[in-house]
Amino acid sequence: PDPGDPKLPAAERLPALFERVKEQQERMRALEARFVQKRESSLLAAPEEARGSFSFQTPDRVRWEYDSPKAMTVLILGDQMTTWYRDLARADRVNVGKYSGQVLRYLGASGSLQALAEYFDATLVQPKNAGEPFRLELVPRFARIAKRIKSMTLWIDRASYLPVRLRYVEADGDSTEYDFLDLRFNPTLPADRFALELPPSVKVRTIELGQGQSPK
Repeated sequence: PDPGDPKLPAAERLPALFERVKEQQERMRALEARFVQKRESSLLAAPEEARGSFSFQTPDRVRWEYDSPKAMTVLILGDQMTTWYRDLARADRVNVGKYSGQVLRYLGASGSLQALAEYFDATLVQPKNAGEPFRLELVPRFARIAKRIKSMTLWIDRASYLPVRLRYVEADGDSTEYDFLDLRFNPTLPADRFALELPPSVKVRTIELGQGQSPK
């Protein structure tokens, strides 16, 4: 059923939305978009804004390309994540190993609304107008999660059933918000999209999760 159908009983709308999103995720092979990231923190004199592009290819390839205010690349290939700080001529290579699934879910590249529902109580806010997205208000169900995240809000496009906006508030009140623009579903991505050639001048350090750092 259409989760936006006003004739649908209120208790059936959230499960219907979950099923629609799950159906779309099962069809997904690739995804790309431009993004705007906004951060507010008590440690910042003013809100920070960053812009860039996001790419995802099943099952486990992710690239965040930050263009401003500082150029930075975050690339995940399977169980390895590389963050290249271009202005510092430094790159951190993290072997996430068995944590790969958790990292991908944290970065919003895999998982599902059903997975979120295991850890959060969800409230669906219906769009008032046809062009507005669905809005999910998520509050942690467990104290161990509430220690890190106070709440999350997820906006889902009612035509494509893809996430177009995400906002999470940390336990201390700091918040981060992502707006995804020009979202493309199953595009043909260039072969080198998930290749990262680091210049010889870049210092690379390898980090094993739960262990110390080893420079390379």
